[in-house]
Amino acid sequence: MLTQVIRFTLPSPSTISASGFSSLRRSASAAGAAAQYYGYTVPTRSYPLPREKHEICWVIEWPASADRGSVMAELKDLSAGDATSLLFQFADSQASDLRQAFEAPVCEFACISISSDAPLEDSALQTSMHKTYTDTYKIRGFTGGHWSYASNTNETHGVPSDVVPEPRLAEGDRRLGVYFLGWESIELHEDGTGTPEFSEEIDKLRPYFGPGTGAWYAILRKHQ
Repeated sequence: MLTQVIRFTLPSPSTISASGFSSLRRSASAAGAAAQYYGYTVPTRSYPLPREKHEICWVIEWPASADRGSVMAELKDLSAGDATSLLFQFADSQASDLRQAFEAPVCEFACISISSDAPLEDSALQTSMHKTYTDTYKIRGFTGGHWSYASNTNETHGVPSDVVPEPRLAEGDRRLGVYFLGWESIELHEDGTGTPEFSEEIDKLRPYFGPGTGAWYAILRKHQ
């Protein structure tokens, strides 16, 4: 399963409720999308990543064999020309964990960009990357989620969504870990960042943080 995270804006005066975006989501469903979630992004208080005003986050779950080209071309025509994409590979069995994040009151997209001089082959580093995710289950207000390395770029802002052929990084070269985390509220998440459970692995990883480390929130709704 591929999870695609797209960020874009619409030309004024269009909003997320525009009929063109509804039509685009229907096109994605026709192309094989298993599920879609969308909403405006919200800046985080700590480690906020750059975002555009009225930026939309659109998450699509695709079968690995789906042809996304026509949908991305339609998005280019609809958007303000700024659509970018991040791609992630997950096992089908992990879909339910991901949806607990996407269907939460607040979804956090937390990015750890590992610096170019960090030892990716270090098992302790990789253990900390994964434990950063599993430790969130100990934090009040967490609803579920999962994480993965981006497969198409190491840049947090992504690549243009209409790039053909799509870039694909070798597994050993992937340095952008993205955590899809569901929370009952922004305030509960902010409280959680002050806990030992949050800090334990983050403090170990902090020396390896590269440019692009940070997060954004989105209040997502499911496409019906």
